[in-house]
Amino acid sequence: MLNWTMNGIRLLIIEEHVAVRDALQVRLESSSSLEVVAAYPSTAAWEAQRSLLTEACEADVVLLGLKGNMRRPIHAIVQDIKAFKQLGTAVIVLASVADEVERELALQAGAERYLLKDINSIHLIAEIESLASARIK
Repeated sequence: MLNWTMNGIRLLIIEEHVAVRDALQVRLESSSSLEVVAAYPSTAAWEAQRSLLTEACEADVVLLGLKGNMRRPIHAIVQDIKAFKQLGTAVIVLASVADEVERELALQAGAERYLLKDINSIHLIAEIESLASARIK
């Protein structure tokens, strides 16, 4: 269940590309209802730091970027989604291009949304807030 704090919905960004990761962080921090608690290039990098993180760095929602240069196999992405779900973290997958098979597998694994990375800021923020509202009820 989401813990929508006074600081807003806590977000974790996992995105391989530095420019995309930084742009997402800037775009999302412009909303008073969102708080980016951390941004990492990969789930492995986040896992490596996880034991050092404080409770204040726990996330309600993870934005999980796909289709980077590493071209991770879909079974690894599915495992990541399932791991975040076990932690109680909502998952929004951000893909560079639409792939119906990948979309279906991500949603079956527990992702709440499958969106394209070129989504505008207003729509992305609305999707995150909508997800949070649905999970709080």
